[in-house]
Amino acid sequence: MKEDWTAISDIGKTFEGKILTVEDYIAIEDSYIKAIQTIFEFFNLKYLKVCDVRKSFGDDQFLDLISRRKVKYTSDTLEIYNIAESIEKLEYKDLDLFFRLMLREDIGAKIFYPRKLKIFICYDYLMGIHTSRSIEKIIPEIEALGLFVEAF
Repeated sequence: MKEDWTAISDIGKTFEGKILTVEDYIAIEDSYIKAIQTIFEFFNLKYLKVCDVRKSFGDDQFLDLISRRKVKYTSDTLEIYNIAESIEKLEYKDLDLFFRLMLREDIGAKIFYPRKLKIFICYDYLMGIHTSRSIEKIIPEIEALGLFVEAF
């Protein structure tokens, strides 16, 4: 077992003798987003359903928190955060912003496409998916992003 970072709040801390930089964090976040987009495309989806959205912070607390974070939030990301609880369908164009908020533990939600796919983002930068068919064909593509895929 190696010591590794597990959250956006770990930026600036040292792991295995290396400081986690904003750039390193964003590179991994980008890999997770690309993996989600790859899965979305593999299933040829038009949208994902969203329910049970939970904001981790009150609006004022959230604004205070992100003002102190080293990762900058775009106005588009803030807009998605503000309307997150009213989003029922997530289209491809919004996957990036919504899932970044989930990876950063700013929001939680149930994300799925009925009878095809469920995507889970959990603490410790863990992502899981349940699918109606094998994704074996795209696993090499996901692993090429630097992500570890474990079948269970």
